[in-house]
Amino acid sequence: MATPRDFETEGVTTFQSPPTTLYRYVLLLKDEKLSIWIEDKSSKKQWCKIDMVKGDFVASANLIIDASALDYIKCFQGSGSSDD
Repeated sequence: MATPRDFETEGVTTFQSPPTTLYRYVLLLKDEKLSIWIEDKSSKKQWCKIDMVKGDFVASANLIIDASALDYIKCFQGSGSSDD
């Protein structure tokens, strides 16, 4: 059953400058575990990482005190990703 903190979002982003490759992504947060799915829109190659806890995707040197996994997802959403 979904909890109030479960969340799913998808969109399109790039990872280099100038942006030459577009990637579709889905971020799924369930029970405070993050799963990421990414697809290269041109080659259709896919990558997936599931059930990550916060320590798997945030280094202790970059930890934001009291930030939840959902807070990190929302930061990613605002960092240049776009709907396509």
